[in-house]
Amino acid sequence: MKKLILITIILGAFAMSVPASADSVILPHRIIDGRTQTVVDFEGLLSACSTADIVALGEQHDDPGTHLIELAVLEGLYRRHGDVIVSMEMFERDTQSVLDQYLAGEITEEDFLANSRPWGNYDTDYRPVIEFAKANMLPVIAANVPRPLASRIAMGGGYENAVYTEEELPWIASTYEAPEDDYWTAFNAVMTDPEMGEMHVTGDMIRDFYESQVMKDETMAESVTRAWLANPESIVYFFAGAFHVEDYLGTYSRIQRNAPDAETVLILVYPVDDIMAGIPEGASKADFYVLVQAPPVEEEEVEGEETDEGNGKGLL
Repeated sequence: MKKLILITIILGAFAMSVPASADSVILPHRIIDGRTQTVVDFEGLLSACSTADIVALGEQHDDPGTHLIELAVLEGLYRRHGDVIVSMEMFERDTQSVLDQYLAGEITEEDFLANSRPWGNYDTDYRPVIEFAKANMLPVIAANVPRPLASRIAMGGGYENAVYTEEELPWIASTYEAPEDDYWTAFNAVMTDPEMGEMHVTGDMIRDFYESQVMKDETMAESVTRAWLANPESIVYFFAGAFHVEDYLGTYSRIQRNAPDAETVLILVYPVDDIMAGIPEGASKADFYVLVQAPPVEEEEVEGEETDEGNGKGLL
């Protein structure tokens, strides 16, 4: 993640949200409108989002405050609009039927989790979203490409060399474009960062990883826009790792390509040491920034530490 060197925002004041349900947790945060560079309160954010067609939130996967904001936005959209469709990076297309069965109360949570490949932090970070959707009968879209299919591209020589069965074709996007554009530049910069040196990646490997990343973006974007085009009166609330949407690139740019008439809003959540200091220096472009208090830094565990692959998160 980019270094969070902070700059000062003169206008605005400290904002704390009143959550939309009694089950939510109030936490210190500050919201900045990226278009006007002014501070808004939580209801101001919801006001802008509740008139949109598609709301995308870029999360920090392992930050507790991010997930509280994520849930609060969902609760607020439901309170203001009612007709909300949730779409998540964290579930994959081939698990949609299991997800639907659980939301409808047709299977137990144990069966649902046993057959849906939940991420390692599901219980603490994503279960509240699923349970809120279940309680309020909101659809949830398993937006992502199945991990084994994405790995087939990353480890098998790229998109052109990947072969899919007829059964697998519905689980990947029907459109695929992977130009070496600004998104490629950003991805390449991450993969060639000195901190990634221990991976020993070559240029060809980076390209294969990028094509796998793009397949995730294409599939998630198609999932989001299909949901909205089929239900244009709904708000589709999509969340994924920030890299997938920041600077209006990745999944976000493909959502706009697929549904150019949809009104879209992009929110990025940043855990910071000082929420009063303003937008982090070098922050990616977005419509709104939500700054949340970063948790205390703890020493990393070496033995027994769960990897991103184990969580299902992949590289980015």
